[in-house]
Amino acid sequence: MALIPKVAPRHEKRVVSARLDEEAHTMLQRYAAFLGGATHEYIIGESLKRLFRRDKEFNEWLEKNRRGSTSTSDVPQATSPTPKNTTRTAPTAA
Repeated sequence: MALIPKVAPRHEKRVVSARLDEEAHTMLQRYAAFLGGATHEYIIGESLKRLFRRDKEFNEWLEKNRRGSTSTSDVPQATSPTPKNTTRTAPTAA
């Protein structure tokens, strides 16, 4: 048995800002306390994952609208042009 547990790979996180009405915010705080001090980030993230898994219509829509990518976003990603070779060599003295 390892002395140090394996760490699950972390996913890249993106910032989302949202304003909640007072009732939703209060319930979020209470749910965090109910879970033993869970963060709002954790509760919102896990709630969204559960919603996405369980919404049959959304999953049907997702299957129809797959663009051949593994991205979880339905927002088209901007494609950047292929970067040019930017390697420069220092001038040599003759």
